Amino acid sequence: MSNIFNRVLRGSIYLLVFLLPLFFMPFSFEAFEFNKQYLLSFLVSIALFAWLAKMVVVDKEIRFKRTPLDLPILAFLAIAVFSAIFSVDKMSSLFGFYGKFSDGLIGLLSLGALYFLITNNGALIINHLSLKTDKKSVGNDNSSLISVQGLLKTFLASGFFVMLIGYLSILGVWSKISLITNNLALSQVMSLKTFNPIANSLEALAMFVAVLTVLSIGLLLCSSKGLKQMKIWVLLILGLGILVMVDFSSAWLVLLITLVLFLAMALTARIFKENVNRLLVPIFFVIIAVVGLNVDFSKVMQEEFKAGPLVREEVLSQETSWKIGFNTVTDNLKNAAIGSGIGTFFHDFSKQKPLEFNESPFWQIRFDRPGSYIVEVLSTIGILGFLAYLSIIGLFLLISLVFLKSIKSQISNNLTMPLLMTFLALFVGQLLYYQNTTLAFTFWLVLAIAVVSWQSPVKEKKISFENFPEMSLVLTSCLIIFGLGILGSFYIGQKFYRADMKYGQAVQTGVAINTDLLEEAKRLNPHFSQYRIVLARFYLSEVLAEAMKPGEEQDVAQAQEKIKKCLDEAKRASEISPNSVVAWETLGVIYRDIRGMVTGSLEWAEKSFQRAIELEPNNPILYTELGKVYLGSEKNDEAKEAFRKGEELKSNYIGASLQIALMEEREENIAGAIAKLEDLAGSFPLNAEILFQIGRLYFNQDRVDEAISQFEMVVNLIPNHSNAHYSLGVAYSSKGEKAKAITEFEKVLELNPDNEDVRDKIRELK
Repeated sequence: MSNIFNRVLRGSIYLLVFLLPLFFMPFSFEAFEFNKQYLLSFLVSIALFAWLAKMVVVDKEIRFKRTPLDLPILAFLAIAVFSAIFSVDKMSSLFGFYGKFSDGLIGLLSLGALYFLITNNGALIINHLSLKTDKKSVGNDNSSLISVQGLLKTFLASGFFVMLIGYLSILGVWSKISLITNNLALSQVMSLKTFNPIANSLEALAMFVAVLTVLSIGLLLCSSKGLKQMKIWVLLILGLGILVMVDFSSAWLVLLITLVLFLAMALTARIFKENVNRLLVPIFFVIIAVVGLNVDFSKVMQEEFKAGPLVREEVLSQETSWKIGFNTVTDNLKNAAIGSGIGTFFHDFSKQKPLEFNESPFWQIRFDRPGSYIVEVLSTIGILGFLAYLSIIGLFLLISLVFLKSIKSQISNNLTMPLLMTFLALFVGQLLYYQNTTLAFTFWLVLAIAVVSWQSPVKEKKISFENFPEMSLVLTSCLIIFGLGILGSFYIGQKFYRADMKYGQAVQTGVAINTDLLEEAKRLNPHFSQYRIVLARFYLSEVLAEAMKPGEEQDVAQAQEKIKKCLDEAKRASEISPNSVVAWETLGVIYRDIRGMVTGSLEWAEKSFQRAIELEPNNPILYTELGKVYLGSEKNDEAKEAFRKGEELKSNYIGASLQIALMEEREENIAGAIAKLEDLAGSFPLNAEILFQIGRLYFNQDRVDEAISQFEMVVNLIPNHSNAHYSLGVAYSSKGEKAKAITEFEKVLELNPDNEDVRDKIRELK
């Protein structure tokens, strides 16, 4: 029985270390993080149960190895739990924000459990000159279930396949295969040049490869074989190629900062005084990193090798990230202590983004992750979580340096140096980039195996209950409850996974939304507001399509049913996620668009948009939409104030400025309206809506030729602009140019075959 538990424990951990960087599945809506989180929680829970069952059922004693990092880690996890309990979005805190998934409490607790599993069951094989696991040394000893060298070897093997897959993507091999296997689900995920198993961006791959490169350099320097380690050289060469092709500045900085700090320490402490030539390897990579930061390798590849440009990931800037983090923790006392809630940076971004962000090219994007994981810890887990996390890092670095100083004369075949270098690279990466599942897993894995490699600071605590059958009964009962809890979580997990599969199938790109699949996804997982928001928007589109039909073709009963479904889903989404700006914005749009079908809907639209503005106060679009609702309720003063607020929040914001011009027309200040629109046209000469409105006002002022000129510019920009063609037809007709008018009306009829008004005009002109 003991061997069975040992094998389950070892097998789960080794399988996790190898599979997690490589794991992805094309069946869910998000192929990478969602599936990695499932793999992580599944294998960790199995390993944890095997470990506890072995102690309770077989050994009849509880053994726990105490390490110097236990208290800060437990404190960090406890603060994260409290942060989730008092979160602004409990579902996001528990499972991770939808689409990102790597920032949830379940994932963090799984990583914490992984740390304790390795530190309590890991062993360092003494005097072993390679990364191969000595099975004789491991044997059946309870303290030697998992070999540190074996974990490193497994991790490096996984990294090799990660880089190999990355090469096949960047060189276009997968895209060619996808053309052959067009019907396979895998081909859709793997057809892009950005495909890699780490995440859905090459920047994430580059960050992982930078960390792997630092680990490889450390192993090369501290191996007794030195520069003869051919397997390590293969990893270094492959990694360098990835870094050059992706050319991500943060990855170069990770490599540069880590190796410069290492070289400073090595030269100051004279660690390699007998083998100083080994330092040529890190020096070479420092030089390459400096070159990489100053030379645009991607441009060189495009010019010299005719390589196509790679799609770049848009990452929130460090400056904006830190501003949002500080604004969040200074917003109220609860946020200062435990943050807005683990996994809720999307909410923090909406609520706290600085005004100057509206002047950036990405002002309409709602970022769900910062440019730095350290900022995310500060913002979502608060100052207490931030300090606890920094204490883990600081204590680890301090103990590692002390331990390294004590054994610097025996640096060969010692893993302290490469693990310290890798941990430092991961920390620098957390300062410069957000955290995905693979990088988080690597951080906790390296932390755990480094602590095991220390050996001396680790103490074991044993509590035997072999002679206390009552205690054995209690613990066995607790183990059974724990096992049932794991099975229950597996059952719920499979339902949630099936729900996401249905959702992914329902909203496939290029395929009409399948409401049956969406309804099934909602039934399987009624707690995700995302499914309901998409359903509500789709039902709204069907209601509006029905309203566009001629009166005799409209199905009023069906339209009313769809309106009810639409409102039910949107209301439920706002109840599930009461602090979701997307949910309230959706509800506001729905109430606004059904204003002619439901009495009192404009009042509810006002309240919905006002709530959305509370959650995202610096969004000019929300103020503009609220202003339109005020106009519908004939609250002209409130509407003008909302439009002016939208214009203040973003300079040259067309939406608000255009509405202000139309307000001038409504107040019969036609000259002011035309002047405002002409000024806008000077700033945005290719905006079709501005040109069309100018043409309309010109025509109403009998400036027909000028109006025709504006309408012609519109149809040149947008050939299928039905209103512009119609207006041209009216303008030509007013001048007596019947042939031109008929031509324009016929184009309108092509775009709107059921428009009887246009048919009548054509008949009249003919």
